[in-house]
Amino acid sequence: MSVSLENGPIQSDSLKFVIDVVTSRVNTYNIHVNPTVLEFKYFKSDNPNIDEAFEDIRQILVEKGFIPLLREEEENSIVVVHRPYQKYRSNTVNIILFFLTVASTIYVGSIYSRPFISPGPYSQYWSVIYGFVFFSAPLLLILGLHELGHYFVAKRYHVKASFPFFIPIPISIGTLGAFISIRDPIPDRKSMVEIGAAGPIIGFATSIPMLFVANYAQAVFKPFYDVQTLQVNFPLIYHLLGFVLPHNVPIFPMVLAVWVGIFATAMNLLPVSQLDGGHIVRGILGKRATIVGYAFIGFILILSYYYEGWIFLVFFAIFLGLTHPPPLNDRSKIPGRDVAIGIAAIAMFVLSFTPIPII
Repeated sequence: MSVSLENGPIQSDSLKFVIDVVTSRVNTYNIHVNPTVLEFKYFKSDNPNIDEAFEDIRQILVEKGFIPLLREEEENSIVVVHRPYQKYRSNTVNIILFFLTVASTIYVGSIYSRPFISPGPYSQYWSVIYGFVFFSAPLLLILGLHELGHYFVAKRYHVKASFPFFIPIPISIGTLGAFISIRDPIPDRKSMVEIGAAGPIIGFATSIPMLFVANYAQAVFKPFYDVQTLQVNFPLIYHLLGFVLPHNVPIFPMVLAVWVGIFATAMNLLPVSQLDGGHIVRGILGKRATIVGYAFIGFILILSYYYEGWIFLVFFAIFLGLTHPPPLNDRSKIPGRDVAIGIAAIAMFVLSFTPIPII
């Protein structure tokens, strides 16, 4: 017996394996086979623990090259499709990009450090040291821990994910940030919220103590030159802590590094597309999250009238897709803990967002 599927035939052994896995965990009343999917129909009344059963099925089948989806439409069913073949690059790419980003952030950090270094024959060497210690290291620590937060929570839910990819650019702030590649479909709404929120929570928590250290460094390291570096507006958390600097003084590089890390938190928490905020809102609100996403796209378009840089975010969101893909189990309930996580995400966004970030 052989069933022809989208990515090649599933032979009888594979077909029997899938059927055994599903039917041993779910009471089904019909199994429908067609050229692209296997569909197992069930009654909810016969399966009071369907969420737990489906998660067990998912963990087994994804490892074997299949993707199960739980659907509740006119009929309740579990649909199993063959997983498309995907080839991933080795971690060598991650390592190379990381060291390139270290180099690019040290370079721009050394430029921001120059007003704070005494003139002399070794000033260029000191600027490189300052660029690493006070700019590259704190910035990449915030960004790196942000991405590792996603990585480890994804692993907790048995979702394959890559190590962080850093993006170097030897201008402005030295990097376009970092990201991880989620290589398995997200199982359910709960895991979607927690995977999405893990990065911003850890990144924001890392930024707070570094914010105090950076403010202390700004007071200790006095500029030797009255040279304007990058001029920024500070988000609400700086105002609450009394850490706002006037626009007419050079910003110490660590202050700028932490500012970038906090601003990156706000950017990721925007509830659009497949940004972290998009994951959180989609997990909590389900299909209704699309309304929030479109509303925020409109909000960003209005802000782009005052700060043109926002228009690039709109194009990026459109590129990723404005409609967030659902998890495999889109019927799962959201526990109170994840609602609290969503409220915490809103608070972090309000504290870290700057409508006009760069002057």
